[in-house]
Amino acid sequence: MSWLALSPLLALAVWLAAGTLALWLYLHQRPTRRRVSTLRFWADLPPSVYRRRRWLREPWALLAQILFLLLIILALANPRWGSVEESRHVVLVLDASIWSQVQPAGESRWIDRLRQEGDRFLNALPPVDEVLLLRAEGDALPILPFSNDRAAQRRAVAQLRPSSGVADLPRALEAGRAALAGSQRGLLVYMGPGMMDAQQAGWIDQFRQELGPADGSREHPQFLVRVVGADQAIENHGITRLALQRDPTQPERWHMLTQLKNYSGSKANLLLKVSVAGQPLLQRNVSLAPGQLAGLNDEFTTAQGGLLEAQITPADDLRADDRAMVYVPAFRPVRVAVYTSRKSFEDDLRPVLATDPYLKVEFLRPGGALNPAPDMAIYDSAVPAAEAATNSIFFVRGQGKMPARPIRVTDWNSQHAATRWVRTRDVSVRNAAVLDLRPTDTVLASGEGHPLVPLIVAREQNRHKILIVGFDPHDSNFPQQSAFPLLIAGSVEWLTHPIEDVSESLSAGELDLPGPAARVLSPSNAELPFARNGLNLHILALDAGLYKVIGANRTTTYAVNAPPLLPSQRIQATAAEKSPLQAEAIPYQGNYLWRTLTILAMVALWAEWWLFYSARINRNAVMAQQTYLDTARPRPMATERTPEHDESLDPNFIT
Repeated sequence: MSWLALSPLLALAVWLAAGTLALWLYLHQRPTRRRVSTLRFWADLPPSVYRRRRWLREPWALLAQILFLLLIILALANPRWGSVEESRHVVLVLDASIWSQVQPAGESRWIDRLRQEGDRFLNALPPVDEVLLLRAEGDALPILPFSNDRAAQRRAVAQLRPSSGVADLPRALEAGRAALAGSQRGLLVYMGPGMMDAQQAGWIDQFRQELGPADGSREHPQFLVRVVGADQAIENHGITRLALQRDPTQPERWHMLTQLKNYSGSKANLLLKVSVAGQPLLQRNVSLAPGQLAGLNDEFTTAQGGLLEAQITPADDLRADDRAMVYVPAFRPVRVAVYTSRKSFEDDLRPVLATDPYLKVEFLRPGGALNPAPDMAIYDSAVPAAEAATNSIFFVRGQGKMPARPIRVTDWNSQHAATRWVRTRDVSVRNAAVLDLRPTDTVLASGEGHPLVPLIVAREQNRHKILIVGFDPHDSNFPQQSAFPLLIAGSVEWLTHPIEDVSESLSAGELDLPGPAARVLSPSNAELPFARNGLNLHILALDAGLYKVIGANRTTTYAVNAPPLLPSQRIQATAAEKSPLQAEAIPYQGNYLWRTLTILAMVALWAEWWLFYSARINRNAVMAQQTYLDTARPRPMATERTPEHDESLDPNFIT
C-alpha cells in the first residue's frame, strides 16, 4: 500500500472520517487527566531540588517506544523484499492523420475504428505494463508518457482527434524505438490507416531489417502493425494545390492554378466551383483518369479581394481535400504626388512612373496640395524638411561646389529594400550635391573618390521614411539606364507597402508565419502554441481551416488546406507483425512489507505499555499520581528529600 497513491476522493473520505471521529470524541468524552506510558519519557520535570539523578528506571520500555516509532516510519516508506522484475514497456503509435477521416459510404469513420482498436489493445495488456502513447504526425507531442494508468490511457484514446496533416511514420517509429532503448522488454505497435509514400516505404523496409528477429529485448523489441480499413478500396479525389498570381499589367486581374488528383482506381467526373467572398466566380467540369494529376488554369478579375474557395463535387470517402482556400489580396494603388516646376524633371520621371500599373501619379507645382493626402511625395530641387509630412523622395541639386566632371557610381547597397535590385556600374552623375549625413542614415549608393562620395541616402525620422538623391536625374545618364525604374520601384515599395502579386494556399503541418504576434488561434478558436524565430512564428497546424495571428495592432488570417499529393501506398504488414498480442505472466514485483511492519509496530507498542505497567513500583506511582490529580488541594512545593524518601510516592516526580 502507498498512502500517496490514494485517489482524491478516497483521501477526502479518509480525512472526513478522521475529522468526524475526532469531533465526536471531543464532544462526548469527558476529559480526564491520566498518566500514560507514551509521554513518561518526554514530559518536562517540574521545578524541584535533587542532589543527583538516579539511573533510568524503565530502559526496556523506552527502547520499545523507539522501536515502535521506527517501525511506523518504515511502514509508511512501503519497502519491498525480494528482486523486482521490470515490467514490459509498450509504445503505441496512433496514426490519426488525414487518412483517418475516411468514411466509406454507409460505414463508420476510420478514426472511430482506430479508437476501438486502441481500446481493445489496452484492455489486453497486463495491468503492470508501462504504455507510451504517440501520434504519428510530424513534430506532434506525445499523447501520454509511460504509465500503467489504463483509465487515463483509454480516455486519451477516446478523445483522439483526427488531423489534416500527413503521418511521418519514420519519425514516429524511430521515436518509439528510442523510447524503448533502456527497457529490458519492449513492444512497439503501429495502429492506423497505414498510408505512406515511396520514400517512407523504403525506410520501413530498412527499419524492419534493423530490428532483426523480434524477441522483445532492448535490442530487438517486438513490432506489431494494426492497419485500420486494410481490405477496403478508397474512392478519393482532391485538390492538391491552389495558387494565384497577379497580372503584371492589370493589377486587378488574377491567374489561378488549380491542381486535382484522382487517388481512385476508376475514372472520376467532377464539378469544380470557385467563389470569392461568398460570391460565385466560375465553375467547370473536369474528368480525371485513375491516378491522374491535372492542372487547371483560369483567370478572373476582382479589386476587393477576400477569401477564395475552390470545391469539387460529388463528395467522396475523404472530404478533407475536397475544398481548398486562399486569400486574394485587395488591390489599392499607391497615390504619388510629384512636386516640380521644371519640365526636364517631369520628362525624366513621367515615363518611369507611368509604366508602373500599381501607381497613381499626379504632377503638381511646388506648394500645391492633394486631398486626401498622397501615400508618398517626390520633390524636385528641395532640401529635406526637418518635419516631413509624409514618406518622400528628395532630389537635391548640387550648388557647384563639387567638380563638374562626371562621377561614376561604384557602390550600391544590395541589403536595403530600395536598392536591392540595382547592380549597375554604368551610372555617372555631374554636379553632385554635398549631403549632410546623420548617424542614423544609411548610404545606398556612393561615387568614386577617396573617400567615397555619398549620392543616395535613406533616412527614418518621426515615423516617416525619406530617400535623399544627391543629384539631378537630368545631370546624369541614370534615366537612360534600366536600373532607374528598378530604383524607383524599390523606393516606392520601401516608402509605402509591398504589393502582393502572388498568393498560394498553405498546407497543414509545420508553418512559418510572419510576426510579431501575441496569440495564434486555430480553426476551433483554441489557442495554439508557437515558437518565435526572430519576428516570425513557427506553428504546427494539424487542422485545415482559418488560423488567426493576433498582434498588437492587427489580426491576420491565414487559410490552411490539406497537404498536397497525399501518400497513397499502404503498408504491407508481415505475418509476425499481424500476430496477436502474446499473453504474459505478471512480473514478480516483490513482497510489500508495510503489513508486517505495522504488525511489528503494534507489538512494540503493546510491549512498551506492558513493560511500564508490569512493575509494582510503577503501579503505585500511577495510583499516587491519579489520587493527587483527583483532589482539589494545591500542589505542595518541592522540598529537599532524604535518601530514605521514596521518590515514586511523590506526585511531583515523574518517573
